[in-house]
Amino acid sequence: MRRTTAFLLSAAIPFLWACQSNDLGSGTNTVDREFARSAHDVWKASVKSAESLDLRVSGDTHDRFGGELVACRANGEEVRIWVKSVDEHHSKVSVRVEPGDRTLATLLQERIAEKLGLGEASSGLLGGNSVEGTYTTDLGAAVQTARRTMRSLLVTVTQDETHADWAKIDGRLKDSTPVRIRIERIEELKMRIAFIAGNEKSEDNKLFARRMKEEYEAMTQIKGSSD
Repeated sequence: MRRTTAFLLSAAIPFLWACQSNDLGSGTNTVDREFARSAHDVWKASVKSAESLDLRVSGDTHDRFGGELVACRANGEEVRIWVKSVDEHHSKVSVRVEPGDRTLATLLQERIAEKLGLGEASSGLLGGNSVEGTYTTDLGAAVQTARRTMRSLLVTVTQDETHADWAKIDGRLKDSTPVRIRIERIEELKMRIAFIAGNEKSEDNKLFARRMKEEYEAMTQIKGSSD
């Protein structure tokens, strides 16, 4: 049996035609992200992301401090991307899709992150920092605790998958650093859990990976075996 819950839905977007001038809906459907990148780099990534989804760019107003990008979908609905410089090395991006398509707005933010080299969290020699633990629990309970851990640490969840013998929860920190909790069944009531931060090694990623593990263990009141 397999159950998959995904917050990001990818779909083919056909060739686009002219936009119509319409209201963009409520601000609750605007997806905001921050990136540890300059406004110049984020702007270039935003344009490439829109083009990669076959959105037709109809408006481009920007300078070195950011700007506004307007694009259109095949059905004429508008997509707006705002980039604003926070400082020399940090920027804020807001994406809004008419008339309130939060799924596509989130997909665009994820594509921008990928273009900036901030794709999914990964471990290994060339990946981010990770720590592991082995816990006596079942898969369902482990997944629930992992979700609570993400919420407690103010991680924005971007994808949540549960399968027969493994699960993973992906998310992003405030600066869009990717993080992941991956759970793997090794026995009926024994799980190996990896806590991964970033897709490159750094002291900040190392500290956050350990922080996720500590938060998970605080919630279960069970300390895992050595990493």
